Amino acid sequence: MLGTGKYIIFILMLGPVALAEGISVSQTIDKSEVAFEDVVHLDITLTWPGSQTAYLFERPVDPILERLKVGSRSSTVSTSGTGPDLITTKKLSFTLVPVQAGTAHIRPVVVEYLIWPDSIPGELTTEAMAITIAEPVRQPEGDETISTGLVMVLVAGFLFIVIVIVVAAIRKRSPAEPVLTPAQVFLDGLAGVKNESDLKKFQTGLHKLLIEFVGAEYDIDVTGKSPGEIAAALEGSSASPAVREKITAWITRAEREKYTPATAAPGETIRLEAEIRQFFEKSVLK
Repeated sequence: MLGTGKYIIFILMLGPVALAEGISVSQTIDKSEVAFEDVVHLDITLTWPGSQTAYLFERPVDPILERLKVGSRSSTVSTSGTGPDLITTKKLSFTLVPVQAGTAHIRPVVVEYLIWPDSIPGELTTEAMAITIAEPVRQPEGDETISTGLVMVLVAGFLFIVIVIVVAAIRKRSPAEPVLTPAQVFLDGLAGVKNESDLKKFQTGLHKLLIEFVGAEYDIDVTGKSPGEIAAALEGSSASPAVREKITAWITRAEREKYTPATAAPGETIRLEAEIRQFFEKSVLK
């Protein structure tokens, strides 16, 4: 039966010199028997009269372990009392992890210190401690592992097939979204800039829409091309003369007015949007 919460405490104080100086060391573990999958908590506590600066510890305190390893560590320093009753406590806490079953040992640790401010050296030594580590919990045999893994694979495969069938059924019931022509995409975008009362902002959005329409509708590379170059490229496209003329004129105006501050007459953007929309719906939309 493993130990449950019983603390084993070892306290070792130095001889007459250490007692005169008043510093002492103690150590505790939270269990003397532990499961292989569990951990042990070790505390090493240093106590002395006076302030936190009365003693200086230049070297770290590390437990010397057999069948155990340090999983994590922490330290705290606290002071209680006042004046001549001032007591300082420094606690070093370690989480010990079993690495091998059997009797584990925590070997004596030498704690070196300096008495401040005179830099008088001294040392304390902890007691050895023993802990019984149980054997690891038996893992499933190979056949059991294979059987469990096979069941999990079959279940995962079944769920995947169900998901594929459900998704396919949903897609079959869902109507396919219609593919918009470049002209329809242009008109949708035109509706987005319709409410721009600022002529410069309106022409900036219109210029972008017209360039994208020409590139998509007539398969023309319009990247970095001027209005004149776009007009020349349209000459060899399937666009009718009326369409070429209108689009070139709108692109030229938009190119000019999106960079030049212009004062527009009231309702100019609405009028221009209506003119362009009507032309596209009558002469371009397919």
